[in-house]
Amino acid sequence: MNKRLQVIKYLILDWLAAVLAWGFFFLLRKFNEDPAIFSHLSALSDDEKFWMGISLIPVFWLLLYMIAGTYRRIYRKSRLKELELSIVSIFIGVTILFFTLILNDNTQNYITYYRSFFVLFVLQFGFTYFFRLILTMRTVSKIHHRKIGFNTIIVGSNGNAMNIFNEISNEEISSGNKFVGFVN
Repeated sequence: MNKRLQVIKYLILDWLAAVLAWGFFFLLRKFNEDPAIFSHLSALSDDEKFWMGISLIPVFWLLLYMIAGTYRRIYRKSRLKELELSIVSIFIGVTILFFTLILNDNTQNYITYYRSFFVLFVLQFGFTYFFRLILTMRTVSKIHHRKIGFNTIIVGSNGNAMNIFNEISNEEISSGNKFVGFVN
């Protein structure tokens, strides 16, 4: 088990998800201002705000995920806990970004703000959770197929300890216990 490598995988994919989400969100905002933006995309690549957002927003997301504890206990993740943590942290992050970056946009009405908040949330959550779900499912699969295990010691020395050892060792789908010994 290489915990550092697994954390790096999560960091890279979370960074990629933030870059993709902010890039698409920025493009959609520009499209709302100028529907002909796709005919002159070079103007988008020359926009300093775009490049500043692409470089700083992913750092914001990684810091938020670190504060939320996403990168701790990397092998003890479950898909449901991952969903819960992703929804909460992304909602908080989108709220922060909304009030710091999006609220000062020129808009015709307040519905545009709701739409911007919702679109940013869906993009950020969609990309982030998709990548995290893939990593988590691969990790869980490795645990179930006994490629990754957690060092476990059974306390006891009588027949009950041996029965527990045999029962856990013979599970069809492993719970991840790798027995290293018995303690009386």
